[in-house]
Amino acid sequence: MDPFNTSALKLQKKLLDLRLECDRLRSEGKDMEADRLAGSIARIEAAIRQLPDNLKPVTLQ
Repeated sequence: MDPFNTSALKLQKKLLDLRLECDRLRSEGKDMEADRLAGSIARIEAAIRQLPDNLKPVTLQ
């Protein structure tokens, strides 16, 4: 696997981990922390969506 796709897979895994962390924070009643984390996740995902198609790895959904 080339380094680009390897990095994309790691990014996808990190985003999943962050979403799980956000859910955990909410379940613990830490809504403000969860909201901040959700905002960060949304900004990362928005940046990825704005990439030109030729730069979006097929591994990212």
